[in-house]
Amino acid sequence: MNAASPLRADFDALAEFGKLPQGGWSRPAFGAEDRRAHDWFCRRATDAGLSVRTDGMGNVIARLEGSRGGPAIAIGSHLDTVLAGGAFDGAIGVLIGLDVARNIRRGEPDWPVPIEVIAFRDEEGRFGAFTGSLAMTGKLLSEEIGRRRDVDGLLLIDALRAAALDPDAAARAGRDATAFAAYLEVHIEQGSVLERAGVGLGVVSSIVGQERLSIRFTGAADHAGTTPMDMRRDAFAAAARFSDRFREMVVSEGEGVARGTIGIVKVNPNQGNVVPQEVRLGLEIRDISALRLKRLGELTGALAEDVGKALGVDVSLRSVYSSPPIGMSETLRKMLEDAARSLGLDSLDMPCGANHDAGIMAALTPAAMLLVPSEGGRSHCPEEHTGWTHIEAAAHVLERTVRDIAGRMLEGDGLAASA
Repeated sequence: MNAASPLRADFDALAEFGKLPQGGWSRPAFGAEDRRAHDWFCRRATDAGLSVRTDGMGNVIARLEGSRGGPAIAIGSHLDTVLAGGAFDGAIGVLIGLDVARNIRRGEPDWPVPIEVIAFRDEEGRFGAFTGSLAMTGKLLSEEIGRRRDVDGLLLIDALRAAALDPDAAARAGRDATAFAAYLEVHIEQGSVLERAGVGLGVVSSIVGQERLSIRFTGAADHAGTTPMDMRRDAFAAAARFSDRFREMVVSEGEGVARGTIGIVKVNPNQGNVVPQEVRLGLEIRDISALRLKRLGELTGALAEDVGKALGVDVSLRSVYSSPPIGMSETLRKMLEDAARSLGLDSLDMPCGANHDAGIMAALTPAAMLLVPSEGGRSHCPEEHTGWTHIEAAAHVLERTVRDIAGRMLEGDGLAASA
């Protein structure tokens, strides 16, 4: 792809919003740079001949009407970033959608079915992940909107007002399933599977489910120099033994698919001359199998209890978050694979280890995802990068798939939502 292409020009223009002098991009949801990015997208979509509206949650919906009406083929992702993140995550999904709609409008004045390009708000979770797509699926009620706040205590309702949005309207942003025929999303992989395989496109089979647990080991604080080793109730020793065995358990029982991560460790008292009295661990397990995910969660609890008994510390376990695996539409997956093949491109059938707006929209309409490689597996950092050859290929595959979906709709064929 050359620098003069509309898609590349869009990417370069969008990358000016939230660009940091020290490197990286920061467009936190509903912040000034995020608002500027969404305003720019509105103008760019209008220039492409699409009608544009913003719903109550601030999701921007750019629409190409179809001459025969009916439900829309939706393409979407997000424009917000993590702090000091990268320029590709989310952004390419929105921009490829815009490019597809623009190309079709320019080339087919009698295009039959509607296309909607959606820039969702707050996918990255400043106010809790998937705020925009949850609102569009009707799963974000006014009570929750009133409770959500960011890490600095800013309420979502105040952020909405600062963005000239009405919090009451945000709770009414839900849309009916009949509005959509399908939802498609292109996203960077955020891992290195595609790069290692030497394949430029990944067709997502399912989005992994998650179990997040908080485990507390409670022993006794004692003097580090005077308390014999065999008389200690060392909470950190228990946490360390558990952590090592937790990894071994995920490897041995996860069938090469499950992922287990301990990302939070809090020690109290956190002093070099005191035996730790309490250690809190925050961990998560991810898997594409609901049954295996449940079993791994049960094994995790049993492992913690066994370690606690062995080392004489008390154990408590609490579930923090749980979400089931989300299957992508078999019909849409096959259409993406066929489109890639017709263009002479290889694709890899693969699970997605992170949830995306597609996982939320799948509750409303058949959904599918196309992944492109992340160089070095990097994501959510300034070094995040995807080669333009891969982005261009994904854009061609998505456009071919949109045309194929439209053809099936005109023939009266349904799109199965099964995984």
